[in-house]
Amino acid sequence: MPALELEFEVYCTCGEGLCNQVTEEGKTPNREMPYITVAPCKHCLERAREEGHEKGHDEGYDQGCLDTEKQQEKRT
Repeated sequence: MPALELEFEVYCTCGEGLCNQVTEEGKTPNREMPYITVAPCKHCLERAREEGHEKGHDEGYDQGCLDTEKQQEKRT
């Protein structure tokens, strides 16, 4: 089979360049096709971490308020 060399650049959907974030490369097990795995950009990872932190805080705070109200109801 003829070989094809290809150079390309990879960008995140936010526009951040990902060319230096290739974490794995190789060939697929069955078809022996080349592949790469690219890690998410640091900006999107940070944004997702912040969103998760805020969501967890909000859910935990809401749950804490509900637990406190239930405990107060049991006392009365």
